[in-house]
Amino acid sequence: MNTLTEAGLTHDSEFRAAEVCQICPTREIALFANIKTTDLEEMHLPIQYIVYEKGDKLYEIDEKAEYIYTLHDGIIKLEQSLPTGERRIVRLLRRGDLAGVEAVTAAGYQHNAIAMTTVNLCKIPADLVLDFSARSPELHANLMKKWQDALTTSDIWLTKLSTGNSRYRVVRLLIWLSENCHHEEFYMPGREDIGNILSLTTETVSRTIAGLRRDGDLELLSADRARIDVVALKKIVKESV
Repeated sequence: MNTLTEAGLTHDSEFRAAEVCQICPTREIALFANIKTTDLEEMHLPIQYIVYEKGDKLYEIDEKAEYIYTLHDGIIKLEQSLPTGERRIVRLLRRGDLAGVEAVTAAGYQHNAIAMTTVNLCKIPADLVLDFSARSPELHANLMKKWQDALTTSDIWLTKLSTGNSRYRVVRLLIWLSENCHHEEFYMPGREDIGNILSLTTETVSRTIAGLRRDGDLELLSADRARIDVVALKKIVKESV
């Protein structure tokens, strides 16, 4: 049970920022990091604490962008549909990331946002963020940092996860997933999702993963949990450059 649940917040609970943001487990890396309690008390629009289950959709492409989501736990995928009808996962979001950040500048969302695992998040009205950002240098700075983080991650995905041979791409993704987890074991997407992230066929992904397991560089702990030999995989990356 996480801290917010222990505080009495359940699925679709509404609260005002000052009431629980002080005990938020991701406060130090979330949108409201460094915001003073007195400033939080000025926020009058309600924030929702929501739990989404695996496969649930937060929002769709071109849907009116009215909310920003701060992710406390779990993994969210942002995907787009190609003209061919194929789906392409353009980014994964993890603890502390924002989904729907385009709500502060755009009329509609630019991706489909879908929970890959059970996720816990806060659903924040974009109007609240816009209004408070204009009055709070701290919030404005945090918002700009989140924008920069998203751009940096997009660059990494484009340059490191969409180029090179199939083995190199899969290895880079596994390293990224491992390094962005607090535990030795980490969430590993299904073969189809990995293919949609890396522009590879499901069959190619399956063969590559089987080879890494055979070499002892990857251990599958369950259907969606894995552990890797980071040193060995980084050596593969170095040799592929």
